[in-house]
Amino acid sequence: MTHIEILENSLLEDYKRSADRLLYLEKTLVEYHYSWLNLVQTKSEILGKGTIYVNGERFDVLLRYSPFLPGRFDRIFIDRKDIEFSSQIHLYRDMSLCLYHPLLDKPLFKIIPLFKMIPWISEWCVHYLEWKKYGVWLGKEIAH
Repeated sequence: MTHIEILENSLLEDYKRSADRLLYLEKTLVEYHYSWLNLVQTKSEILGKGTIYVNGERFDVLLRYSPFLPGRFDRIFIDRKDIEFSSQIHLYRDMSLCLYHPLLDKPLFKIIPLFKMIPWISEWCVHYLEWKKYGVWLGKEIAH
């Protein structure tokens, strides 16, 4: 294991030990900036629901945020029956949104705060509608 991996693992353990404070801070920041989301904090995660409209289309958003989730803290979903899995539209196999590259976009030794991810949901929805229309993802992307 490299020194960087050791430091990252140590930080992750710190996040887990202080999860209640981390989650409280994240929940407070999201609620302050984004009134359209309804959040509930448990001991180990934040759960959220909300609806956004993009070009007149409804997108129901479901989210989970926790340092105990493997790989990344966020799982953000769009609850629509017409969205099917395709790596072209930046979805993970569990149908959660791929809003950033978990290794290349994440700051060294840091997490991406939930309140900074929220605008990316709207961007994803815009790009999804463009993809439906043109068959090409027009947003920034890193090949997977």
